[in-house]
Amino acid sequence: MAANWELKACCSTRLNWKIVKTKDDLLKQIKDIIDAFKFKPGEWVYFSMSGLSVENIKLLWEELTRWDLDKVTPNNPVMLSLGVPANSGYMTNSKGIEILWSKYGDFIEKYGRYAIDDQGRPDGHLEPPAGRLAYGLLSTPDPKKLADIYRFELEELTAEGITTVSTRLADYSIEVYEEIEAQGKMPVRMAYGFQSAFDTPDPARWKNKKIGEGSDVLWLNSLSSGMVDGAGFGYCTDLKRNDKAVTDEAAFGALGLAADNPMAEWYPRGWCHLDIEFRGGLRGKAAPLKGNYFSDWYAEVAQYGLRTANTHVSGDASHRQLITIYEKVDAAKPGAVKGWAMDHCSLVNPKDIPRAARLGLMWSCNPSVEGAYNMSRVFGEEAAHNFIAPVKTMLQAGINVSMEGEGGTRWQNLEYLIARKDRQGRVWGAHERVDRPTALKMTTINGARYVLKEKQVGSVEVGKYADLVVIDRDYLTIPEDQISEIQALLTLMGGRPTYVHPSFAGEYNFRPAGAIIMTPEQAKARRKTFVSSRS
Repeated sequence: MAANWELKACCSTRLNWKIVKTKDDLLKQIKDIIDAFKFKPGEWVYFSMSGLSVENIKLLWEELTRWDLDKVTPNNPVMLSLGVPANSGYMTNSKGIEILWSKYGDFIEKYGRYAIDDQGRPDGHLEPPAGRLAYGLLSTPDPKKLADIYRFELEELTAEGITTVSTRLADYSIEVYEEIEAQGKMPVRMAYGFQSAFDTPDPARWKNKKIGEGSDVLWLNSLSSGMVDGAGFGYCTDLKRNDKAVTDEAAFGALGLAADNPMAEWYPRGWCHLDIEFRGGLRGKAAPLKGNYFSDWYAEVAQYGLRTANTHVSGDASHRQLITIYEKVDAAKPGAVKGWAMDHCSLVNPKDIPRAARLGLMWSCNPSVEGAYNMSRVFGEEAAHNFIAPVKTMLQAGINVSMEGEGGTRWQNLEYLIARKDRQGRVWGAHERVDRPTALKMTTINGARYVLKEKQVGSVEVGKYADLVVIDRDYLTIPEDQISEIQALLTLMGGRPTYVHPSFAGEYNFRPAGAIIMTPEQAKARRKTFVSSRS
């Protein structure tokens, strides 16, 4: 789970990109919006970037500068996403630059990344870590106003039979979940990695909480550095990439590698944020970096005796680079990185797995093979069969691997772990299949180790919480292709029913107070309807 969309939904202003053909079109629309909404002088204005075309992306990256924005935003600092995921790329005006440099100038000058003009002046384009600092300056929503949206999302999970999840959260999102907990309405347990505005892991920044500290339903399990690369064209990779292999619009959305996508040219190796030689998508206009923020940040985490996890790592080169950083941290402070974790496993070179095992690292893996066909077209058959979620190789190396829930239902992902088969019936990485008990352990006891609660959850034992799910068929004996169809009939958290399927409720006349009684499809539809009504 990730919670970035809520900030956009509640605190951003939408632009109609369908009518934007030129830079002047964009500037006029921004001016009209600022004039119409009468923003107070000095108030930050954030424009969301949904609905961009390739031409819009080129305009933002190649034509627009902060001095253009200054003409229509004389009184307000403004920020525009550059058409990439949150925290990865922003555009700001001169007022925004002034604020950022007054607060973080030394930091940004050392760690970057930002574009400069011919005179060496920042031109308004920002990438991590500078872009994350900018994101941290935006106004945040009232936790009480988001509590229902967040709770509805959690109730979708309990309707699938989920009792514990882990994700990275910003300050305001933690406050939302604390509000839900105060209301006594947390339907699942949540471990979280604290992700700050990206300046320091000093414990004073996050209320001096200790790793593992919190309640039995909401606790801190790590500090998170967030994304160290992207996805699609953002995979930081050592593999040879065939950008012209994918030309259809669906693949553009899924992999970002359409032949006419300029980002494929701007990022020839992907978003390699761990590499200070990487000059971003700024096409040679980036200011040179004087330090490696990520390397320094991880060393500081170890210095404080803390743990990092809930870290987005997608590409094989990013895994290689991150493991190298961890090796240096471990050499300086032996044992410091044991239990540190990486997420996703989208592309992992099997050669790096023994290195991770020696350090005692963990992985959380999304086992979906639905994108393997496009991966094979872009990166080759060998990578598609060997680099995508190589969970069996990891487990055989002694690594604790837990299952992620992104990219489909949790039951669908269990089927992927076992069958490695996409919806067209093609098997990808057959040698990485695991048996059913192993897959079940990945999503239960291994997950409990990841969230640092092995003694409380993850298995049915005396002294542990009664977190249980009743399902509608026998997971161990049904045909493989039916595992994805499993439905939760009853979900218990600490012995308390949190979810009851309508069929089960009707058959047994069982409608406990506080439990949601609806199908998973109804739960999803409810949240979508609620969000739409509030947008």
